[in-house]
Parts: sequence; structure tokens; C-alpha cells
Amino acid sequence: MRISTISLAAVSAAVALAASACAAPDAGTAGAGDPKATTAAQTVDQAAASKLPADIKQAGVVKVASGVSFPPMEYFASDNKTVLGFDADLGKALGEVLGVEFEFSNTNFDGIIAGLTAHRFDLGLTSMIDKKERQASVDFVDYLSSGVTFLVLKGNPKGLKTQDDLCGRSVAVEKGSTGDLVADDLTAACQKAGKPALKKAPFPDQASAIQALQSDRADAVLALDLTLAYNVKQDPEKFEVPAKPFGTLPVGIPVPKDDPQLRDAVQAALKVLEENGTYQQLLSKWNLADQSLTGAPLNTGQ
Repeated sequence: MRISTISLAAVSAAVALAASACAAPDAGTAGAGDPKATTAAQTVDQAAASKLPADIKQAGVVKVASGVSFPPMEYFASDNKTVLGFDADLGKALGEVLGVEFEFSNTNFDGIIAGLTAHRFDLGLTSMIDKKERQASVDFVDYLSSGVTFLVLKGNPKGLKTQDDLCGRSVAVEKGSTGDLVADDLTAACQKAGKPALKKAPFPDQASAIQALQSDRADAVLALDLTLAYNVKQDPEKFEVPAKPFGTLPVGIPVPKDDPQLRDAVQAALKVLEENGTYQQLLSKWNLADQSLTGAPLNTGQ
């Protein structure tokens, strides 16, 4: 029995499953932006900066949690220290608008929300999907939309073409990520259809999940389309994405629920970047124009 997109939607309201609604970045261009290219420095926007909490204004630093192994969103340069990617560029620009520095710290993805609620970090810039269950702990300033799909080895030796082909297969995911959550939804759909569950293999970061696929410890990697398309672009002879995205999901900047001032400051700064064209320039630089989400809405995830 084939698992229908309707049955999957029933177990995951966040995944709309309209494959045509969100196309992955073109595998021929995704992530091809020059990491050395720069945008003009921003002028401090006093209206946005005035919304910052007093302690952050005084410190001059916003402590950012990020799982830095998720290109083209965030990844280390060859020095293994400098953070590159769309989120890194966006954080720099947001900081300039607010008159503070966004200081990135590499953190395991599954510990980011706990770090935010414990106030070890001020916010996250880490390609986190805005989901209703996460909104109990954090507020999201949404800034992109993305779909979920899977990566396989070149030539697709296991013949995996749709999400229902993953039933009974070993699927690598970054622990706590959207791929991890969607793997559980797919398992429920598989079992409902009388098929075996996914053999979910969680790893501490996305790079480790990719390595598991390369070393034949997993049949596929389940993740956001924007990062998987980047993997194909970087190694077109090693990888391919055989399936269209399962649906469209909002990507947000998580801010602790008890810090509405910082949330509102970030939202205001993001709107400034949209209005002056910087947001669109960064999308173009990192080949993410199809993932554009304007208006900086709050908590749109389901």
C-alpha cells in the first residue's frame, strides 16, 4: 500500500506536502555564492536599536547559538573558526542595524533551545524550522521557507524516489533537527500503511549524517532541501536528491519566550534589511531566492 501525501499530512501538520509549493534550490547553482562577496555595511537604525534590552545594549553583543555544519546556511571556513553562510551574513547585517555584534557559538542543534531558555544564548541563527511545539519555549522571527527531502548516493543504488520508499530504510538525520522530527512523522505513516518503520540514525551534526551516507552506514539523509541541494552542488559525482520537497515550512530565528524586547528588535532590524534590499542581496548571493519569506512574521509554524 502506497503512503499518500494525505496520510503524511495527518501525522505532520507542519508539512503541507504540496511538492510544487517549494522547489529545492537548483542543484546546478545552489550554494554557489562567493563567500568572500560582501554587502554594504549597514547604518544603525535608531528605531530598531531602541527596542534592544538594556543589558544587550550595554554589552554590545548578541550571543548566537548555531549548529555550524549546515551549508549554505552556516559552516566553517578553512580556518575552522570563521563562520560563513547565509545566516552568518544575515547576523552581521542585523547586528549592524542594531549597533551590536552578533557573536556565533557552535552548538549541537538538539541543545540550542535548552541553551536559549537557560539564557546561555540570546537567540539562534541556525536554520531552525518554526514548529508549534517549539513555540512553547521560544518565539520565532521567521525569515525563510524551506522544504524537506532526502539525499542519496549518486546513481541512487537503493532506488529511493519518494518518501514512502524510506520505510524500513536506514535514514541519517541531525539530532533534534527538522529531518529528525519528520523522520518520526514518516515512521508513523509507514506503520499506518502496514510497512516497516524508518531506521532512524541520529547524528550530532549534519556533516556526520552526510558521512554516514558516504560510508554506507545509512541509505539516505533526511534534511531541509536547501542544504541537501548544496551537498549535490559541492559533490555532484557523489550525491543526488531524487525526490521533490515534501512541503513548505517556515525557518525562524528563535528567541527566548521571556525576551520580547529582543524578539521585537530583531524583527524590526530584519524589516529594515528587507526595505533597503540587503535581504534580497543575501538571498541572491547564496542562491536562496526561492526560499524568500518577507515581512518578518512571528510564529507562523504549525
